[in-house]
Amino acid sequence: MTYFETRRLLVDGHLQKIAAAITAPPPLDEPIRRSLTSSGKRVRALLTIAAGEALGCKAEKLLDAAAAMEMIHVSSLILDDLPAMDDATLRRGEPALHRAYGEDLAILAAVALLNHAYGLVTANHLARSPRLWPAHQIIQRVVDAVGWDGTVAGEAVDLHSEGSTLDFNTLEFIHSRKTGALFVAAGAIGAMLANGDPSVVRRIEIYARNLGMAFQITDDVLDETADSRQLGKDVGKDAGKLTFVRLAGVEGARQLARELVETSLASIASLRATADPLRELAVMVRDRVR
Repeated sequence: MTYFETRRLLVDGHLQKIAAAITAPPPLDEPIRRSLTSSGKRVRALLTIAAGEALGCKAEKLLDAAAAMEMIHVSSLILDDLPAMDDATLRRGEPALHRAYGEDLAILAAVALLNHAYGLVTANHLARSPRLWPAHQIIQRVVDAVGWDGTVAGEAVDLHSEGSTLDFNTLEFIHSRKTGALFVAAGAIGAMLANGDPSVVRRIEIYARNLGMAFQITDDVLDETADSRQLGKDVGKDAGKLTFVRLAGVEGARQLARELVETSLASIASLRATADPLRELAVMVRDRVR
């Protein structure tokens, strides 16, 4: 198996373990459990692991933090799919959570996942020894990624951009927060838990920021060129919204994604061969829309 296949199995197994230990009462337990165990690429979790392993930390020592990044991402997807937002019907090849369990339980499941994620990051930090970074700095990275200047801000501006004049600065604001912020947190948390020094953490953050933007651009391209069967989610939901495809066209968006990937790779060029999985991940993102 490849590096990413083995690490994804580790993440999936850990999520299964967390799901088995859920103590939420019915009817909330089932939507949370389904959210944790549904299929997914686990890109953010894999980024956390790859960043930590690049600096010498074993993958098994990062599983709580990796699972937390996946849980935060899933929480955002649940909210993004709601009727008040994108009103999606399909997610990861299954009915969107609110379609299967109702809006009330979907919202509560999203909040529960987000809150549990903070606890997992804290637990992962406490389990590490020695610890270069204090807990409050690690948790702050997560708070900043999710909060009113993170994914929440990006989602708010995105939702209210429909029909707006194309503007690169607005588009960059949306996606640097809606997607990029959690990528940055995922990479930074992995590096910090591996006791990376500030200069190395900063290089990985630059890598992750550019990679997150490239990932979002490839999503924009796939929304335009793929079908729901291929992606396991609704397509065409971005019609009328600001996207890189609307701004630059499909080929222009592909070229921009390639340039961002090259920038991300340049930021970690000085890291050792242990960072090769980060390099491979960047190439995988670039090649999604070749």
